[in-house]
Amino acid sequence: MRRLTRALVGILVVTAMLLGAVAIAQGATTLTLTSTRSSVVYPQMTWLKLLSADGTMPVAARVMIQYRPIGTATWRNLRAISASRTAEGTVTIPVGPVILRSITGFRAVATGLESEVTTVAVKARLSRPVAPRVIRAKRYVTVRGFIWPRHAVGTRPVEVTVWKWDGTTWVEMAKLHPKIVGRVLNGAKWQFKRWVSADDVGRWRLQVSHEDTAHAASVSPFGYIKVKAR
Repeated sequence: MRRLTRALVGILVVTAMLLGAVAIAQGATTLTLTSTRSSVVYPQMTWLKLLSADGTMPVAARVMIQYRPIGTATWRNLRAISASRTAEGTVTIPVGPVILRSITGFRAVATGLESEVTTVAVKARLSRPVAPRVIRAKRYVTVRGFIWPRHAVGTRPVEVTVWKWDGTTWVEMAKLHPKIVGRVLNGAKWQFKRWVSADDVGRWRLQVSHEDTAHAASVSPFGYIKVKAR
């Protein structure tokens, strides 16, 4: 009987220790940083949400929100949150296009605490291809468009896919890579010229796409051209 009692006491002690450890782990103060949008199209903004595990008391004298654009190794300070704010449990921090020009990671850092990195995928904004809606064969047509944020003049950041209507479906005819030829407010202008032959009579559809190491994949609305015989 004494052996059984001792065994039961030992089991109860071990159980109490395990439950205490779980309670401590659950009650431990942590930092959680999330974004209301995991993906944005430039120049959209997002909001970061800083959450402390208990939500009833300050997690630290100061919590620093940091960011790091993709391809860079150095974290930069975005905003410091005081203890009076962290005591609220949840703090919302706006992040605008000045920061979100490329895929960006964010984290929250305090003394002895650090959140996991939350990443916001930034897509370039692309305009619809601009061209005359109706053109005649045996002449050049100029097609242009715009991309935001700005890309350097002379580069070829966009791809233009061209289809022709064969009476039943759109048939892909070409993929073109026009150059950036100028700047616009916070963006850039691309352009190309193409000779239209007599064989090109019919309906055409164009769409622009973009993806690089700094931006997630994006596509433009369709543009349409009708080619008539002379």
